[in-house]
Amino acid sequence: MSELDSDQPTQQLETARHQPSRLKRVSQALRDVRFPNLAKLGLFAVVTLFVTVAMVAISWTPRPDPLAPGDIARETYKAPFSTSYVSTIRTENLRQEAHDNVGNIVQTHDESIRGKQVLDAEKLLSNIDEIRDGPATETDKITQVFELAENITRDDATRIVQLDRSSWETVTVEVRRVIDSVMTEDIRTDEVAAVRDDLSLRVSARLTAIEQAVTVSIAELYIRPNVFIDDRATEATRQEAAIAVDPVIVSVQSGQAIVRDGDIVSSTDVETLQELGIFASSNDGWVRLGKSGLMAVLTLLLVGYLYAFSRQVWEGRQLILLAIVLLTPVLGARFILPNEDVQYMFPAAMSAMLVAILLNFQLAVVISIVLAFYLGIVTELSFELTAVYFIGAVVGAFVIYRAERTITFIWAGVAVAASTFAVALCFRSLAGPVSSGEVGVLLAQTSIAGALGASVTFLSFSVLGSLFGITTHLQLLDLLRPNQPLLNRLAREAPGTYHHSIIVSNLAESAVTIVGGDALLARVSVLYHDIGKLEHPTFFIENQANLGNVHDQLDPRVSARVIFDHVSDGVVLAKKAHLPKPMIDIIQQHHGTTLVQYFYTKALSNGLNVSEEEFRYSGPRPQTKEAAIVMLADSVEAAVRSMAQSGRLFDQAEAGDRRSESQRLREFVQSIIDARVTDGQLSECDLTLRDIDEIRTAFVQILEGIYHPRVEYPAILKPSAIDPAPAPVTG
Repeated sequence: MSELDSDQPTQQLETARHQPSRLKRVSQALRDVRFPNLAKLGLFAVVTLFVTVAMVAISWTPRPDPLAPGDIARETYKAPFSTSYVSTIRTENLRQEAHDNVGNIVQTHDESIRGKQVLDAEKLLSNIDEIRDGPATETDKITQVFELAENITRDDATRIVQLDRSSWETVTVEVRRVIDSVMTEDIRTDEVAAVRDDLSLRVSARLTAIEQAVTVSIAELYIRPNVFIDDRATEATRQEAAIAVDPVIVSVQSGQAIVRDGDIVSSTDVETLQELGIFASSNDGWVRLGKSGLMAVLTLLLVGYLYAFSRQVWEGRQLILLAIVLLTPVLGARFILPNEDVQYMFPAAMSAMLVAILLNFQLAVVISIVLAFYLGIVTELSFELTAVYFIGAVVGAFVIYRAERTITFIWAGVAVAASTFAVALCFRSLAGPVSSGEVGVLLAQTSIAGALGASVTFLSFSVLGSLFGITTHLQLLDLLRPNQPLLNRLAREAPGTYHHSIIVSNLAESAVTIVGGDALLARVSVLYHDIGKLEHPTFFIENQANLGNVHDQLDPRVSARVIFDHVSDGVVLAKKAHLPKPMIDIIQQHHGTTLVQYFYTKALSNGLNVSEEEFRYSGPRPQTKEAAIVMLADSVEAAVRSMAQSGRLFDQAEAGDRRSESQRLREFVQSIIDARVTDGQLSECDLTLRDIDEIRTAFVQILEGIYHPRVEYPAILKPSAIDPAPAPVTG
């Protein structure tokens, strides 16, 4: 650590650890940005394409069209040649007409309405029967029927009550028949009134006039529309009709007048004039179009690569970071690189170096390729500068991607300068002899490029890392120092927890290294994973020493809550100390939703009515390899330490049989890991079964060195207890 401390500027590291409040607010805003996958594709592609096209065309403003729809032509425009083209405007107009055709409306008959209306009529007739047969006076019955049947007039109610039994039964039968018959037919909303008006024609002529009138007055109450527009089928029919319209092909003959002087110009006239190229840009416009097209292809290839092979970047806010580090140098190059005197000074390598130190080396190489081609296009398709920028960027990324000391930035700048100088000198040599003066100028220019690239990278990586929630190795190494406030407190106030964290960090670092992950992140996170215990250190057995177990006097549920709180308390302390988000995530996830078995069992044995959920951590479960391995290492170390302290770890091993001791330890570790797997704690991270087996092996190797059986030394006897040696025999 002394070497690291000596060349790591305190101010820079403090900046990395304690960002200003403005950066924190911006970082939080970026952290809250969430895009669905398709929106991410649109965001990255549209922003990148817009800026690259704008970069190419920044010095060029196209001429506005001399005519627009609605203008009056100032001259006669004739076709310079014969041609045929598909008219988008005419085609769209015809398709819209086909789409809006009334014949495309699809209607459907709802058969269930007939049954409902017949059933409702039955209920009304039954209620009227009860009123007719009731003890009330005729006047009261008329009032009751009038109030019962909505829209029936008082005269109709009077007729209903005054009908004799035979006539009423005839009416009820006819009402059912009429409603059932009419509702079988298709009735649209605008046809309901007409159908009701014609009901008298549907009533049997065998009924008397009064019976017919009563039948109509009741039946018309239940005539409802039963044909409705099927919106989905209608839209599908409309779409089919629009698609079925063939593209409109317009043919123009050479010399044909498209627009005459004084005519009002239509949109189709403008379309024809554009198709004829009358308003086309000059040849320079085609050049710009070609450059923009090349950049578009490069951008889409990059988008495809990110989606297929860098899903972590694709699904996070680092997508915005990539847009920034790509587009910033491209926009700067548009103004700087046309000057040939500064082309070799341009710090193109800084983008790749930033991506390497903030994300990963493989992605930095891809960015180097894309950026080098971008800049080559800007410099009039210069293959020389494309090669110079690409090699310099890759070399710089390779040197810096594992930066653990600030001096690495200096070495990266030197490497960029040396590599770009060598490549540029080779290209210069292809053109003929190179003078010593040219070599000196070239060396100075490439040295400036290396120095600028390293400086910009050093000055910006910390800020960008904070903005986009990326933790660098330099930040992690600084957090490893024992004099860090939280680690210092942990060593003083909770020494047992501190010792436990050191052992767990060794386990986690070894396992993460084997399965492929950020071993340094795992090691540093473990040292801080139990900082929440600082709030109540004596409530955890490793810090109790000879004080006695305070949980013996507490309700198991209270004890469990105190244990749970060390996770949330740790998150609070970590946020106050501005620890990196990946570390905070590991602190929050290192227990997942595991069960505090000891206090759950204690509660059951005390006869308490408790549920298992009351004794589970709130989670979430580990989301990354590092978080999952920290959980396993924490569980394994605690369990093995407990077994070792109780003397049960090797008590079943045969004396002198090292194989059986190792086997017992291996099986014990495996049982702990299996319990976490069975409990579903690893279901949300990307560990494989092979990874888990390799993790177990790594744990056992380290634990064997820590908790191996000790040789039992004989008791040391005091001198007084030793028999004096016999006196030598003398002659």
